Amino acid sequence: RWEMSEVTRGLLLIVSGFLLISTMAVSVLAQYPPGVKEILSNGKPQPMQTLMGVIRVPKSFGVVPMGPNHKEPAVYPCSPFAVAVYDAKALKSKPLAVASELMTQGRDQEEFYTCRYEVRAPAGIGLYVIPVMGGTLLLPKESRWPMYITDAWIGGTNSKPRRGWERGFVGKFLTLGTKAMYLKFDLAYAQVDPN
Repeated sequence: RWEMSEVTRGLLLIVSGFLLISTMAVSVLAQYPPGVKEILSNGKPQPMQTLMGVIRVPKSFGVVPMGPNHKEPAVYPCSPFAVAVYDAKALKSKPLAVASELMTQGRDQEEFYTCRYEVRAPAGIGLYVIPVMGGTLLLPKESRWPMYITDAWIGGTNSKPRRGWERGFVGKFLTLGTKAMYLKFDLAYAQVDPN
């Protein structure tokens, strides 16, 4: 009569267990993150393109303070700014891309200091691009910290918006093509809609 050794019995159990797991794995449906099925069904990923440019801040506005109620300017004047890129058809969704950590100070121009940005975003679809201040974690909601939008900044001859006005940017609609695109944004004072 043939008897299995302990080693053979152990190997048989391991192989049986592997076959059982393999069979079970085949029956599990694949779960894809949003958008991946569309990419797979088209057979190719969405092409990406470079969007770069500058944010210009009038020198008359001064420099953002180091923090709320601080009298010293921020060590890195470009640190409060980021650029968010949205699908133009889904403006209330999370941005498709964000340029923040890579933003560096550019050359000063006559009446502006500048912050340079660069971001990769999908080409061939309608996009909406807008700079924001005060972090990107809550996007598409923007920070409403008074330090960024209404408080006085450090230096400058026009460092605080008058009552009923605040700092902000005008966004731009665009479609990226086969070449990189350059976009310039100016920080401005805008009247707040009372409604």
